[in-house]
Amino acid sequence: MLAAGLYFSFSRYQLPLMVYFSTILIYWVVAPMLQQRIGVGYYDLAVSVRDFGPTAFIFTLAHFAGILAGLLLGKSRKGRSQPPTDSKFSYFGIGAAIALLLALTTLAGFEVILSLRTEQGTGDASNFSILARNIAKLLPAVLVTYFILGDWRGMSKAYRNVLLVILVALMLLYSNPFNTGRFLSLAGIALVLIAYAIKTSRKKLLAFALAFAPVYAIFLLSLTTVMRFGFDRLGSTNLLNSLQTLEFSAYSVFVDALELKHLPSDNYLLSHLFIVVPRSIWPDKAYSIGIDVAERSGYVFSNVGLSPFFNAYADYGLLGLFGFSVLFGFVVKTLDPATAYPAFGSRSFMYGIILTSMMPMIFRGDLGTAMLAVYPASIGYEFVRFVTGSSRRNRRTVA
Repeated sequence: MLAAGLYFSFSRYQLPLMVYFSTILIYWVVAPMLQQRIGVGYYDLAVSVRDFGPTAFIFTLAHFAGILAGLLLGKSRKGRSQPPTDSKFSYFGIGAAIALLLALTTLAGFEVILSLRTEQGTGDASNFSILARNIAKLLPAVLVTYFILGDWRGMSKAYRNVLLVILVALMLLYSNPFNTGRFLSLAGIALVLIAYAIKTSRKKLLAFALAFAPVYAIFLLSLTTVMRFGFDRLGSTNLLNSLQTLEFSAYSVFVDALELKHLPSDNYLLSHLFIVVPRSIWPDKAYSIGIDVAERSGYVFSNVGLSPFFNAYADYGLLGLFGFSVLFGFVVKTLDPATAYPAFGSRSFMYGIILTSMMPMIFRGDLGTAMLAVYPASIGYEFVRFVTGSSRRNRRTVA
């Protein structure tokens, strides 16, 4: 099923779905195989990979069937032949976005933004604080994307290069694997690279890079895992040891979670979709499913990440899983950036590349973690879209 899904998405240039299936391949196939091959794993040193039983098979079948149904219901936009007009670069917009970035930095604290991931203590921060911090982390990547998709007529090449260097430097300063969650930092880089590849008509090369991501991404993920501890921890031994961490045991965690018969809450899906709502307003909001999985399975970690689709399954069973998967397939088909004109003012294109770049986080992290990245990216994009005038210009062209 996984191979068929990957081939289907590759042959039709369904970029978000291609990344999603590639991520599943990394964590459910490549990582467990490597763990068995080299004899390391989170549970014990030799026999760490759980069997794929009938419950897991039925879960996966319902999930993939729902995605297929959503793809059949969705409609792709064919807007690439309608180029937007008057998309001249806005100096005011860039200045306003940088001002917002500085304000968020002041609010969060510059030392917090730049400190190592292990020293930031995000687990003790409120969801609103994490939301504001993540907006600051992703805003520079949105600005670089705006630069790439902009119209630079009348501006000298030297000036363009200087401005690009400044924006890229801000992106690397604010969001890198040392001071930012690896999926969030990689999402910003992926956002820029995908926009550039589509803008320069390198769609086929991009499709190959995304489809074959499991070949090289396992090394990249190990590298960014170790980078949370600083430069001095980089080395082949630590890279190899990272494969025995809980982060690379998503498959085993998933199989363990299916064995849980009763969970303390029944509103995991809505609670995590609207995770930014304060608990003071919504006292019955559910905590992470991963807390219960970790406690009942005897993990030393107090929380583990599960696919967002597990939230729908926990609340409504296989029917909920199928329905949420249908919605996912519909959104993926509708927001496929390969079928939209690459313009910053085009919501269908921009939300398509945002979705594509964040697909690894959507699969690997829980739904709440994913939404605390999707919301900041959306807020950052809508702010830049508004202050640069891209929204007004785009009303006369493609949606």
